[in-house]
Amino acid sequence: MSEITLYTDSRFPCPQRLALVIHELGIKPKNIQETDILKSEHKTPEFLKLNPSGAVPCIRDDQENPPLHLSESRAIARYLAHRYRCNGDGLSVLVPDFNDPVALAKFEEGASIELTAFDATANRLVFEEYFKPTYFHRDPDRSMAESLRVQLGHVFDTLEQRLKDQPFMAGQELTVVDLFYLPYMFHLTRQVWQSCLEDRPRLQSWWSKMTKLGAFQAVLINAVTK
Repeated sequence: MSEITLYTDSRFPCPQRLALVIHELGIKPKNIQETDILKSEHKTPEFLKLNPSGAVPCIRDDQENPPLHLSESRAIARYLAHRYRCNGDGLSVLVPDFNDPVALAKFEEGASIELTAFDATANRLVFEEYFKPTYFHRDPDRSMAESLRVQLGHVFDTLEQRLKDQPFMAGQELTVVDLFYLPYMFHLTRQVWQSCLEDRPRLQSWWSKMTKLGAFQAVLINAVTK
């Protein structure tokens, strides 16, 4: 078991993004504190002492001295992948070898595309058409949603071409970048835009591999069926 305390709200994509990485790395947090966003538990004075940005997920890793407090799901994921990066054979897991400049460059390229192109559109579309009516009981902005679908379609076309020369989003191996896509892809393919991968066979093949990951079942399927 690690010395990590995880503060999370497991219903939402950013915490799920980190949970996928934690599961895939086989990390067992010492403590998991569910923090209800809808009840503003992430804005209490006690929580703000832990994380002044008032957001989940965040962690405290008591294995570091002094204990490390870290926020932002992608930053935490990278830290954990580097901190706990080796499997039993001593091979890197979910992050590239720092001594391989090509793999590292492909990783950074893929990470940038996920954040600035995919998340910038998928995040807003899923919020408008799923989270906004489901959790906040407000009508979606249909005009905005349609515009976001067009933008996201262009992103999918770009990803389809990238997967022509590589099986994963950041190169030849599964990395945290692939896992970063999963929460919003899950909602897109199930609730928001079920046909989004039609006529995109490489994306379909990649998505099929992702849905077979143990982390996908544990974090995303189980979160919906609870």
